[in-house]
Amino acid sequence: MDCPKCNVPMVRRKSKFNGGYWWGCSNYPECKITSAEHPDGSMLSTPADQEIKDLRKEAHRLSEKIWGNWESPRCKKREMYDWLKHNTKTGHFGKMDKAELISTIAKLGTTVQWANV
Repeated sequence: MDCPKCNVPMVRRKSKFNGGYWWGCSNYPECKITSAEHPDGSMLSTPADQEIKDLRKEAHRLSEKIWGNWESPRCKKREMYDWLKHNTKTGHFGKMDKAELISTIAKLGTTVQWANV
């Protein structure tokens, strides 16, 4: 896959912190487009800058308020994925662009407010 900003290949890199791997633009550190790595060695999500990553974190935070903490055995992941499938274009936070993330966060925020009434 190529960097969506520079149109050069993404490169697999060894993490200095946890011994794992991550993916970064060939022009890193000048270009900060990165992606985490899935356990199978592939990119975990569409490569993104910090703004998109922050939006993804907010979407996950709101999702946990609705469907439970990701690490909990009580987390209703299937319900969350079903909701994403029916309420978003891409069906996964890691594949969403900025506009879709903003729209999804608004929908999730409304759902959280409704659940707290």
